[in-house]
Amino acid sequence: MVRFTCHGVPAKPGMAGKLFGALGKNGINVIHMFNAEHDETEGDVAFSVAESDADAAKAVLEAVKGELEAQKITVQHDLAILSFNFDETHCDTVLGSMTLALRALARDHVDVFHIAASTKRVFVVLPDAQAERASAILSRALKEDPIIHPI
Repeated sequence: MVRFTCHGVPAKPGMAGKLFGALGKNGINVIHMFNAEHDETEGDVAFSVAESDADAAKAVLEAVKGELEAQKITVQHDLAILSFNFDETHCDTVLGSMTLALRALARDHVDVFHIAASTKRVFVVLPDAQAERASAILSRALKEDPIIHPI
């Protein structure tokens, strides 16, 4: 997958809507939206798409960059998302599952770019080249059965 980050987007209502509306109108499926740093005046909007949609997403970003008032756009290629359900692990809490996952990956020197959680799942974004090894590490750390599902 490819992650795009729009840096310095003003903290105004509708800014993300302009971006994601334009992507949707162009038939681009957003795989994952990332939490981004914000303050009261501006922040970053980040999202990922399949590698096959990267050129189309880049064209949409160029078209709406002015409307978004983004200061700059960065692109990261060759990323993967691994995800797992909490009920597939031996840990009862979001924080516990995330801690076990990060500790196991750090111990084996896997670089994590982003980790996020919902009420039932944890998502880990990392270099595609490390995805298979990370999947095995997480499966061992969180449960002996293979539980990691590439997206």
